Amino acid sequence: MPPWRSLLARLCERLQGTTAAGLGDRPAGRQPDATRTPIPQGVGDRPYNAGNPATVAEGYNRLMISSASAPNRRRPNERLRAQRLRRAWSLEDVARKLVELAVALGERPPGVNATMVGRWERGEHTPRPPYPRLLCLLFDASPETLGLADPETAVVEELHLVGGRRAERPLHLSEETVRNLETMTAAYRRMYHTVGAHDLIDGIAEHVRTTRGFWRRTTDPQLGPSLAGITSEAAMLAGRMSFFDLGRPSEAEPYYQTALAAAEGAGDRALQAVVLGNQSFIPRNRGDFEDALRLLRQAKSLTSDQPTVRSWATALEAMTYLWARQPAKSLAAMEQAEALLAQARPEDRPAWFDYYDPARLAGFHGLLWIRLGDPETAQRILDRAIATLPAEAAKQRACYLADQATVQASAGEVERACQLGSEALQILSDVEYATGVQRVRDLRARLRPHRSHPAVADLTEQLLLVS
Repeated sequence: MPPWRSLLARLCERLQGTTAAGLGDRPAGRQPDATRTPIPQGVGDRPYNAGNPATVAEGYNRLMISSASAPNRRRPNERLRAQRLRRAWSLEDVARKLVELAVALGERPPGVNATMVGRWERGEHTPRPPYPRLLCLLFDASPETLGLADPETAVVEELHLVGGRRAERPLHLSEETVRNLETMTAAYRRMYHTVGAHDLIDGIAEHVRTTRGFWRRTTDPQLGPSLAGITSEAAMLAGRMSFFDLGRPSEAEPYYQTALAAAEGAGDRALQAVVLGNQSFIPRNRGDFEDALRLLRQAKSLTSDQPTVRSWATALEAMTYLWARQPAKSLAAMEQAEALLAQARPEDRPAWFDYYDPARLAGFHGLLWIRLGDPETAQRILDRAIATLPAEAAKQRACYLADQATVQASAGEVERACQLGSEALQILSDVEYATGVQRVRDLRARLRPHRSHPAVADLTEQLLLVS
């Protein structure tokens, strides 16, 4: 018997056992969980046949359902417990450290507590995202070491391995397929500016997996670089969405790594530079300015013949110096960025690099002057930025309105500041953008001395609703 038939036969035996025990194992008086996926009607009436792929596919789904619907059969997670005890941590310690880790990564504090950790260790519940990733980071261990690989699905994992081997077979694609992938990537790129990230991230993540798989498996030396470029563009978009829109820096990093490797595979130096520039926000966000500047220097070294991309990388360098409290270097870099962009021709800008132009550079410059304490100069520059911003750049418009509001708050114009902040939040209620929401939070912090003012109270309420 071929090995794959033996594997499928074992799977079917396993299925027969789980279906016989499925309902009988439920404790007396316990009703089925309505939130769990029901077994499709008719599946149980059909015999399983190892030679019939259709029934095997049904069986795979049924195995996953039966495993999920029998929590009483889960074993205690001794590996996770052992890692905790080895460090002499209590359940409360683990919960607290998970929250601290998420905050250090720039993510929202998770709602974990000692009771949840205890349930994970007793096998009553399985950690769900983002907890598996946070646990691996906290204990510096793999999912297997922490017992996060479910032993109940060992046969299914073996079946996945067979599928994985098949997935590594060489792939022959047509030029039309590559063009279709490129069209899809461009469509996601356009929607990014006007559609909420929560509505897009799953689709773009799946698109990244598809294009990356095609790139890795293609045997065509002509189409390979094109697929690599498409993969890099898609992965970079997913990374930007994760970081700027959803506020998840740790999820952005793997996308940027994929994007950088694919850009190198495409031989596209400008694409490599832009990936590195986006990647620099991650260390800058956690206060590692030297690492951020290192990535930006590397980006600039790749763009001697791309003044637009080089100007953008230099503008990011200026902002990094600003956050690092080096104003002289920040101003010098900003002047250099403006000079480089003046040399650039709009037609030379890559089609995928649609988030940098004179308006965006003015936005950087306006924020710089706010931080340096010159609100009049900041106001003048931000007025120009908003006036010249493309209509589809809703997310940037919200940020610049919040920056203008900050200028007004600094001048004591409370009602005008709240009006501009409210306009920003109206935009952000339609297009999710964590970066923009944070700008309004910063504005609200400046208005704290006026918290009893009716306009500030209204702004606070609106901010809570959008957040």
